[in-house]
Amino acid sequence: MHKIIFSLLASVASVSANAQLENTKWKATIVIDNPLNVIFDFKKDTVSIYTVADNTVIETMTYTNNDTSVTLLKIDGQSDCGSNEPGKYKFVIKNDSMRLTMIADSCFDRSSVIDSTKWTKWKDYPDVKIDESILKQYAGVYEVDAAHPITVSFEDGVLYIEGPNNGLPRSPFTPVTATKFFLRIAAVEMDFIKDANGNIVSLISHEAKDYELKKVR
Repeated sequence: MHKIIFSLLASVASVSANAQLENTKWKATIVIDNPLNVIFDFKKDTVSIYTVADNTVIETMTYTNNDTSVTLLKIDGQSDCGSNEPGKYKFVIKNDSMRLTMIADSCFDRSSVIDSTKWTKWKDYPDVKIDESILKQYAGVYEVDAAHPITVSFEDGVLYIEGPNNGLPRSPFTPVTATKFFLRIAAVEMDFIKDANGNIVSLISHEAKDYELKKVR
């Protein structure tokens, strides 16, 4: 397989089929050479696929759908799919998750990436202004184990997080609330935890399961 491509669908309701998908976004982690977090951003009749980390557009497609399937057709992008090669996928939505299963797709570059995949409904994270005195409290080193420390630092009004042993480059940590933050590069929410005295004691990373990183210094 070559680069990245895709397709999609979303939302359930008793409105017209395409209206179910309009103005919805879905996120998944796709493995190409390495895992890549991507967003499917549905407009009226087109869908854009872009990276969570920096909003780089990977593919743009038209889409049509009924209540159980969606058909995608490439407009522009990195995949080897032709503009006359539609891909049709069954979708099942339950709560805020969606599964895609190929019905028919002659483009392997697309089907190999999205067939039998699970997606999560995406919500945007506007930057919330948090007082610097609060942000500074979070600076320190956190770890699940000694081999995988995570460093949180404060610089020029911005909180950063990095973990070289975890493959995490130094990245901005976006405030959602005074204690909840969003790591965009990994599309992960994290919560700082305080003890009864108000001291920061750990960081909870909400991934496929929750991981608690104890503050060690």
